[in-house]
Amino acid sequence: MNLLKMGERNRVLMRSLFAYLIEHKKRLAFAVFSMLVLAAIRGIIVYILGPLIQTIFIDKNYSMLRELYIALPALFLIRFAAEYSNNYTMNYIGQKIVQRIRENLFSHIHALSMEFYWRKRSSDVMSRVINDLNNIQSTVQFIPLYGIRDVMTVLSLTFVLFYINWKLALIGAFILPVTSLALKKLGKKMRRSSKESQELVSDISHKFQESLQGIAVVKAFNYEKRAIEKFSATNDVYFSKMMRYLRATSISGPLMELLGSMILLAVIYAASGYIFSGQLKPAMFFSFIAAFFTAYMPLKNISNLNSKLQMGLASWDRIYQILEEKPVVIESPGAFRPEKIEGEIEFRAVSYKYPTSNDWVLKDISLKIRANEIAAFVGPSGCGKSTIIQLLLRFFDPVSGAILIDGRDLRDYDLKAYRQYVSLVTQDNILFDDTVYNNILVGNQSASHSEVEQAAIAADANAFITQMPNGYQTGIGERGVKVSGGQRQRLAIARAIVRRPRILLLDEATSNLDTASEQAVQNAIENVLGDKTVVMVAHRLSTVRNADKIFVLKNGSIVEQGSHEDLIQAQGEYKKLYSAQS
Repeated sequence: MNLLKMGERNRVLMRSLFAYLIEHKKRLAFAVFSMLVLAAIRGIIVYILGPLIQTIFIDKNYSMLRELYIALPALFLIRFAAEYSNNYTMNYIGQKIVQRIRENLFSHIHALSMEFYWRKRSSDVMSRVINDLNNIQSTVQFIPLYGIRDVMTVLSLTFVLFYINWKLALIGAFILPVTSLALKKLGKKMRRSSKESQELVSDISHKFQESLQGIAVVKAFNYEKRAIEKFSATNDVYFSKMMRYLRATSISGPLMELLGSMILLAVIYAASGYIFSGQLKPAMFFSFIAAFFTAYMPLKNISNLNSKLQMGLASWDRIYQILEEKPVVIESPGAFRPEKIEGEIEFRAVSYKYPTSNDWVLKDISLKIRANEIAAFVGPSGCGKSTIIQLLLRFFDPVSGAILIDGRDLRDYDLKAYRQYVSLVTQDNILFDDTVYNNILVGNQSASHSEVEQAAIAADANAFITQMPNGYQTGIGERGVKVSGGQRQRLAIARAIVRRPRILLLDEATSNLDTASEQAVQNAIENVLGDKTVVMVAHRLSTVRNADKIFVLKNGSIVEQGSHEDLIQAQGEYKKLYSAQS
């Protein structure tokens, strides 16, 4: 059963990869034609080689030399043109295919739901995008080039061999089924070892990335030795897997040499009888041997290509697994595209648990937030506060119940149209390795320069931006490392409000800041709270005192709700949290 599944999987992979190749059928046809010309010329050259030697050097017909000086350069020139044409064309096709796969992969990854990113490590995805795609590039670029060309050359020379003496050719042809059987067995080992080694490359990349990102913690806790030991263990396993693959690839060439040598001895032994009996002229035997040796090298190349093919298929399998992924959050046909959103939010008996967990994060949540109200969600860590934000962004759907925006189920909305009215500021905002201006522009790519500046002013960011070396055109580095935490948050707020959202989501936007930065960011937030529905998730209760509604979450359920004053007077869970922080 497993073998059947593997065979079916191989067919699926080959068909899917071939679909990219067939898009270039005109160029491919031209390349194949030039390969056919090349193969024919090689066959012609080896066929006439024996008779030419006989005529010129043995029969001493020197007049043939003049014709030879004209004919051979012409053949060599045609061969040069054909070889250049198929080389360049197949390289072009290979590069275009990889470019298309890279673009498809990037687009597809961006179309997947957040659930995919929780299941997959970023280092694993990057390993597939970089390492596996490089293997595929070699496969689609060189397999058709050398495979088709060498197969045609072998066929052309096989015709010459049979034309000269079919009995001797049959002996030589015995190499094909023997090598095919050997290569098939080696191919299975190479494919399995290659796939396992590529998976380990992902693990190695993850450990590298994880250790570099956490280098401060590694050094602070003297964790270097253990980190190196863990990396070395994975690296040793990778070495073992690669050696299994290399053992299989290393034996294919010598095996071809051995089989070819044995069959050549058999051909020479049989040919000697034909020559001594006069059934075969020595000149034609010379052409036969020349054709045999000329065919042998392409045949050996084909056997070596098998290892590249197996590695390429293993890599394509890993990339195709991502292309097969389907979004969990799916838009309904004819999804609703709102012309505007008022910003009323309602949860009706909403429950949710993550796909990888059996525990409910939210249980039977029902609440209503009117348009332009400020609502805050508070509670201990792990109570489900951030899940509220993720559900409102529709990163995933409730397991049960419904979320309504302006009275309409969120699942009915066109996602892009809905998110156009929503902005997000989180505790760990990601800024891009670009200028200040372009990072704010992410919030609204059609915003004018004036609108970007107004957003920065509202976010209390304009002052420090104008003091930077190049103002709004200053680069801020990877993840915004060239600005402080408070500045990073204010840029994120500017990015959020340049969108002119109707719903603003604040996910613990001040929790990672020092007191001075927190106050600056809090002032920036208060500057932009008007005329929109605001949903705040907060750990520090001092930031939610002015909220119209405060929902207290505990173990995934709402245990209290009301204003700050009402909840203080209720002497319940909120009062305990507030007193503890005070």
